Amino acid sequence: MKTINSKHIGKSLATLALAMFGSSVFAASTWTQNLQADCSLDAHSQSCSGSPAVTLSGWSTGAGTIASPSAGTSFAAATVYNWGSAGLGVVATNEDASATGPHAADNRFGIDAMLVKFTGGPVSLSSLTIGWNGTDNPAGSYTDSDLSVLAWTGGGSGPTMAGSSLATLLSSGWTLVGNYANVGGNAGNSQSISTSTFSSYWLISAYSSAYGTGTGLGEGASDAFKLLSIAGSTGDSKVPEPGSIALLGLGLLGMVALRRHSPKGA
Repeated sequence: MKTINSKHIGKSLATLALAMFGSSVFAASTWTQNLQADCSLDAHSQSCSGSPAVTLSGWSTGAGTIASPSAGTSFAAATVYNWGSAGLGVVATNEDASATGPHAADNRFGIDAMLVKFTGGPVSLSSLTIGWNGTDNPAGSYTDSDLSVLAWTGGGSGPTMAGSSLATLLSSGWTLVGNYANVGGNAGNSQSISTSTFSSYWLISAYSSAYGTGTGLGEGASDAFKLLSIAGSTGDSKVPEPGSIALLGLGLLGMVALRRHSPKGA
């Protein structure tokens, strides 16, 4: 029997290490972020406290003026307002924040949306929770709370929202994760998001038919919501799970034991 020398052991260990660390078995962290508490400013864009690190910005296709609002076709900067326990809403340039609200993210005179940028790297969203909404608190034309979630999969340096056409959003780098009907009617105003997509950019928007159609969905300028929190997971390819480390360690011990008990000679 041939002796198993250190060279053979080295090669075997290297192969084992590559198999273990090259696999998809890595540690991942799950989290829930209270955006209503972490994003405390009234601003178009702000860096929020909390973890993971987030930059939040407001966008809307609202056009015209406060006196004569209309629905436009392209996104422009809007202001994210923090309404306390009611959640975060969006006020477009054709809306007056000082007038009677509700000043939610809505689809009346334009589609309002919040862009959530994760500055620490890609994440996958698993759920969101809204506060004030048109389902629980009908106000004027607001009687529903349909919303949409999109993830940026276009690569490069990320999306350019200013001037982006609502009609071509899904063909210019954004992927629809889901249209969700009447979220305010769910238990706890919470909506599960089922996706394997990881992205650094997520768009949480009042529903638009430009995002597609589905059961219970209807634009009709009636959807409105304020965002409270989001939850998701962050993969970490640098830290293997404890089980992977244990298996690699057992392999190492096995190789050492085999070398010690191997007979000498050819």
